[in-house]
Amino acid sequence: MKSLKFFAPAVLAALVILNACQQDVKQTTTTPALTSASQDAKVKPQVYLFATTVDKLNLRDQPNQAGKVIAQFAEGDFVESNGEVSPNKEEAQLRGITYLEPYFKVTSTTPEQHNGWAYGGALQRVYAGSRAGSPDLGKLSQFTMFLKTLDAKKLESGKKAWDYVKTNFATANGSLGDAAFTLLEHFLFRMEREGEFYTITEKMEWKEQDYKDMFENKFDMNRYPVTKSLAESGFTLATGEGMVFPVVDWNQLNAFFKSKVTAPMQTFLTQETAESNLTVFSDGGIVAPLEEIADRAAFWEKFNVDNPYFIRQEETKESERWMRLVMVNGADNTPSFDYESQMITEDYKKVWAYIAQKYPGTKLAATTKELSDLCAAEGWKRTKKVEDWQMKYVEQNSL
Repeated sequence: MKSLKFFAPAVLAALVILNACQQDVKQTTTTPALTSASQDAKVKPQVYLFATTVDKLNLRDQPNQAGKVIAQFAEGDFVESNGEVSPNKEEAQLRGITYLEPYFKVTSTTPEQHNGWAYGGALQRVYAGSRAGSPDLGKLSQFTMFLKTLDAKKLESGKKAWDYVKTNFATANGSLGDAAFTLLEHFLFRMEREGEFYTITEKMEWKEQDYKDMFENKFDMNRYPVTKSLAESGFTLATGEGMVFPVVDWNQLNAFFKSKVTAPMQTFLTQETAESNLTVFSDGGIVAPLEEIADRAAFWEKFNVDNPYFIRQEETKESERWMRLVMVNGADNTPSFDYESQMITEDYKKVWAYIAQKYPGTKLAATTKELSDLCAAEGWKRTKKVEDWQMKYVEQNSL
């Protein structure tokens, strides 16, 4: 998970939209009903299973770059862990992404069983649970070895990856389904980042109706040969600042995997798919009712409480953190206050009241109540006290 950093410009709202620009291209939308996860999801795992995401990953005797190299892992290798994490974090560039991550104490799954510390930014968690419930490592290893043969910068690689999954994981279920989904989505997202497939869509002459359909998530990917080819490789289209670009299609992922994964992952998949199907942020502004973002923030807060050891927890915790920040500060073109009068907007007054009524007892409700009470005491104006509170909140809740 890429660690995001905040800076401190004069306008607080700019901080928030900066974070939005660094997030994944995926957008979010109205949440389904909050679903409680199984109680087993709260039991500390016996074992964690990670796939390595880079080649020649060093295993060190200490959790830092100065540690002696014990062994090296190839991309696609699997390692186990008991969950021990270093207290320190280090910054590293991997495949063009800046990570700020700790080290994990791991053991190789090879007969040698090397033990040491591996950098977290190069590990993709695919399982957390009892040893008896671990997924079939043989099938997963065959999948990662196949993915290594594909060029992430070639569009046809997406179709090849999907074809492999449909052939080899058609009957997967439980933890194997979770792992297969995670590995495929990770590869497709890597393609999205590295493939520069926007060069395909920027050559298209899009019609006004095309843009409208994309914005409303009604665009038929079979409309043009180019878009049909994108769909066959696992992508759909998104728009932003007048551009059209391919993004991973969560509807395809959900349709195939929803019956093959564990209950927490099914809830995650349903939510992520729903969030991908409605544009909420556009050109620096919020284009959906604030209540939808509040629902989303509450959903992820509850999900994280119910699933403290979820294998995608870095993402789910970031979604919770980010959506709560939006509820506090707004976005660049949709701030929580009027730029000219500095008065708190009626929309934000209403959404804070909505949160207090619908989600009492949550961290979200406690946060927005504290801010709402302060704003009320200040005559609903963004005074220096209010601005200082917001700035402090951003600093305390930045990664």
